[in-house]
Amino acid sequence: MGLSLVELTARGAGAVSVLEVSGDGALDAVLELTALEQLEPGELRVSHLYDGEEVLDEAIVLASADDRVELHLHGSPLLVARIVELLGGQCSSLSEEESIEEEAELLLKGARGEDAARILLDQVEGALTRHLAAIEELPGRERIEALSELLQRSRGLEKVIEPPRVLIAGPVNAGKSTLFNALSGSERAITSSEAGTTRDLLLGLVHLDGFLVELIDTAGERAVLDSSGSGEVERAGQVAARAQRDLADLVIWLERAEEPKPEAPEGVSILRTHADLCESPPAGAISALTDPEGARQTVSRLLRERLGLPESSWEKGQPVLFSERLRAQVEAALKA
Repeated sequence: MGLSLVELTARGAGAVSVLEVSGDGALDAVLELTALEQLEPGELRVSHLYDGEEVLDEAIVLASADDRVELHLHGSPLLVARIVELLGGQCSSLSEEESIEEEAELLLKGARGEDAARILLDQVEGALTRHLAAIEELPGRERIEALSELLQRSRGLEKVIEPPRVLIAGPVNAGKSTLFNALSGSERAITSSEAGTTRDLLLGLVHLDGFLVELIDTAGERAVLDSSGSGEVERAGQVAARAQRDLADLVIWLERAEEPKPEAPEGVSILRTHADLCESPPAGAISALTDPEGARQTVSRLLRERLGLPESSWEKGQPVLFSERLRAQVEAALKA
């Protein structure tokens, strides 16, 4: 089947061993060892593992996807070897893959932003390796607390290494392109009072309060097709914008301040605009045209609140779990 098997926990006897099975057919291959008929991606179940009629172990089976499954077994090297043999693969260990320093150095070559490069350079110089070694020396409960703290801190800083995607959406003439220009510090987006001026996605990397952000300006929402079928280009832009919403880390939905309470899609953050055109603008309303700095500060606060960004994007020598692989490894250790 060409399965890949990786032991996420340290090899050897222990309380728990976590075995990751990935590749085409991974879920089906694991189900053949269990009494389970099916398992949906994202579902976690407890089941016995079998070799024919022989019960090998009682395990936790976690299906992340059809091609990625975790088995949480009792920590016996002989048991792990038996399961690996039944699955027909060869097992590697994270410790046998590239070192933390090598992985950080590889990412450093494509770092996006100065702070991301600084974080990765610290890890190349051994900050994370030294910190993990110190944690290993702690007694059980303190070790768990230290790993939890490291994981929590790293989750905020992962947005420094891979800039979050912030999408500006909303109805036509809500001020999306004006806000995009205010945040990017240049007149990249064409602005006009004519509806439908923006018809395609416009992307840019901008700095907001010390964090690098991938900003996306989108076509305004409105009905554009008439009986003759005109408006296809604008409609295509709207379809592209809607598709990007699901991929964004944060969607800022703009509504004019003078309009009634907006009916925005679920899961978006509403921001009222054109405050300069209102005698009594609602609280938090902005005017990116007359007060671009105020608009930047409002969006920066929104970004911190919604994404849980830390106060500082970089501190010299700070250990960081800088990749999904490393975060998954610590999560598995905490589960164990």
